[in-house]
Amino acid sequence: MLRWKAYGAASLVLVLIGLSGCAAFIKDPDPQEYMAPVKVGMARAEVEDKLGPPDGNWGPWYSVCTEYAFKKHGTDRWSVYYNNQSRVVYTEHAGCNLERAKQVGLR
Repeated sequence: MLRWKAYGAASLVLVLIGLSGCAAFIKDPDPQEYMAPVKVGMARAEVEDKLGPPDGNWGPWYSVCTEYAFKKHGTDRWSVYYNNQSRVVYTEHAGCNLERAKQVGLR
């Protein structure tokens, strides 16, 4: 019985070592490549189907800007601005901000 517990513990350790080794090969996606499918005029649902849920939202009752974060700790941010019909009007390599929303006519 003790022998089987030792084998179980050893196999668990080997599995954990194997999984941690795999994590070293996982890379952050290239932000430009990842954001390339987003085009002006796309519906918010289409954007989220392609990119997944955003990492952050900004705006009033229904968000007019969403952010996608890349790199370590989300330091590389991309924003997608939507009009009141939830259509993309602008994207940029920066976080959401009020001045840009004003420039694209959302405020």
